[in-house]
This record gives sequence, C-alpha cells and structure tokens, in this order.
Amino acid sequence: MEDAIDTLLTTWRHYDDVTRRRAAHPIRAAARGRLDTERMRVYRLRRGLHPEARELEEVVFSSSCPSLGTPVFLRHTDMLDTAGSFACPCGAVVNGDSDGAG
Repeated sequence: MEDAIDTLLTTWRHYDDVTRRRAAHPIRAAARGRLDTERMRVYRLRRGLHPEARELEEVVFSSSCPSLGTPVFLRHTDMLDTAGSFACPCGAVVNGDSDGAG
C-alpha cells in the first residue's frame, strides 16, 4: 500500500509539473491518464485492505492475498465474470471458491 501511495504522489507531482509548464495537450492528457490510473489503484487497495464500515456491507467474501501478505475484502463490483472470478486489489484474479488470491 505504501508503494502505491508513493507512486501516486510521484505521478501527481509529474501531472502538476506538466500542467504548470503548460505542456502540449497530449503530454498533459497522458499524465492525467496515469494519475487517474494510480488514484484508482490506491482506492481499490484501500477498499480491499481497510474498508470503511459502510463498505463492509458490500463484501462478498474475503481471501488471503499472498502478494500483499494479508487478507483482502472482495465485493460484487470486483466480479469479473459469472463464473465467480474476482479482481483482487493486487491485480490478480481470484476464484470465488478458492482459498487465496493470486
């Protein structure tokens, strides 16, 4: 999670820099796209690792994630297909009937 936050801050600083320099539109657009991607990554990690009380109501199940080294909470919105595959906050695919992520 800390690495994701560090990456988000670095990406935000880059976006801020290209915006202040009034870089060409394609450069600013690419920087904004990267910023949005990193923001969503941190958001998914936060919800998967440390959900707020109201977000716990949305949890379908929890699973142990070997790459994060901790349990993660998965929601219906994390479902990838009708077969019960979910997107783990780490980016791996988790089967709803499996014991662990990754």
